[in-house]
Amino acid sequence: MAGSPNEDPEGSRITYVKGDLFACPKTDSLAHCISEDCRMGAGIAVLFKKKFGGVQELLNQQKKSGEVAVLKRDGRYIYYLDWMWS
Repeated sequence: MAGSPNEDPEGSRITYVKGDLFACPKTDSLAHCISEDCRMGAGIAVLFKKKFGGVQELLNQQKKSGEVAVLKRDGRYIYYLDWMWS
């Protein structure tokens, strides 16, 4: 379960939370960067792939460079960011 958020003492809008990223409330959206081939074969991308699947669904969106592909899972939006889409 995610810990309590700690706001930056300078009053910024960034909230730092320690804990399991995937234990956040289902009302929270998630985002991460992936390679242009949507392979998701290393790092945290592997965990996103196992948890949310949808590689072909992402590829079917045919996003261009600078665009964002999106999956919706159980009411949550998952954003996949990349500089170069195939």
